Amino acid sequence: MLPVEYAHIRAGAYSKYVLRQHTIVIDADASPSGYIAWYNHHTESSKIMSVRPALKNERFGVQRMELLAIYFALRDNLVQIRRTRANRKRLVIQVRSDSKSTVEQLRGIAEIRDLVMRRIVFVIGKLLAKIGLTTIVFDHLERSRNIAGLMLEQRRRKEREKAMEMASLYRFAPLPLCA
Repeated sequence: MLPVEYAHIRAGAYSKYVLRQHTIVIDADASPSGYIAWYNHHTESSKIMSVRPALKNERFGVQRMELLAIYFALRDNLVQIRRTRANRKRLVIQVRSDSKSTVEQLRGIAEIRDLVMRRIVFVIGKLLAKIGLTTIVFDHLERSRNIAGLMLEQRRRKEREKAMEMASLYRFAPLPLCA
């Protein structure tokens, strides 16, 4: 499906491999309300961006947003990936998401039944082909350990607080006097 080389490692040796070999680790997450976030552990950089939100109760809306988050995480970090790759013979990129079904679809384990999601995965594959001889590992991550997800939660919390503050200002604002 994707023109990517996957790292096949015994379960016991996996943690040692991850600690030694991964040069770039990127967390990606999305919300159905239209926000996408990624966090690059190598450069300690991050980004939250807004895209057209998924429609409420749309069949594959959340998974589409998760795939878009992974796409934008790779696209936005492409320059950094190429720069790091120039300094090393072998580069391993670990892309982590808290959506297990999305990770399984990118690994080729689960079937992609939606046409839009297939197009997104195809574009991700083209982007990965531009990177070149690199090992890409898609991993599932607990929601509480996904830094991109925590960034989105923090943003949502701030927006909710701001909305509550604005509502309380309007509720207690004095009415203008009529003369």
